[in-house]
Amino acid sequence: MTDTKQTTATTARRPRDRYRLKRADQSDAYRSPWSRREQLGIKAFGLIWLLACRWTPGPANFWRLAILRLFGCRIEGRPYVAATARIRVPWQLEMHDRACIGDEVEIYNLGECILRARCTVAQQGYLCGGSHDLSMRALPLIIAPIDVGKDAFLGARAFVMPGVTIGEGAVVGAASVVVKDVVPWTVVVGNPANPVGIRKFKD
Repeated sequence: MTDTKQTTATTARRPRDRYRLKRADQSDAYRSPWSRREQLGIKAFGLIWLLACRWTPGPANFWRLAILRLFGCRIEGRPYVAATARIRVPWQLEMHDRACIGDEVEIYNLGECILRARCTVAQQGYLCGGSHDLSMRALPLIIAPIDVGKDAFLGARAFVMPGVTIGEGAVVGAASVVVKDVVPWTVVVGNPANPVGIRKFKD
């Protein structure tokens, strides 16, 4: 399936429609929705990233990618991940060629997260793949995928909500909060983010 077909299929629903319970039987707010294996994997990755990656210089990107692959991250080509980035669940992350995760970016990917070719998440951006169902006493964890399209650019401190698809070539302004899908090649800004123009190249 091509990226265009994937985007069309994904944007057929609203972001909220893509939410699902992480654990259908979570009846207690203090009961973890994560399996013991998942909990151990998340903790082990966090510790290894702190000790083996967080202090590394920019050119050591190959080493950081190797650690991510070790923990199940799906990588195509040569994406870039800053040493100060924070990735919650590496096996739920997919990165394509030249995709970029900038300094102090938080990939809180409780659901699947796809960063397609040449997209950029600038410094201190936050991709939030989960929340809680506040209509239930148990506050069960709800998760949804995030898909950032080819050549998209997310400005510094941009915040993306669960279930959102950022279309190919789209631009999200700095400190914007994205609560719904962004049409390809559209520029959005604000809280909540709204379209202000179309991205065009001068050359």
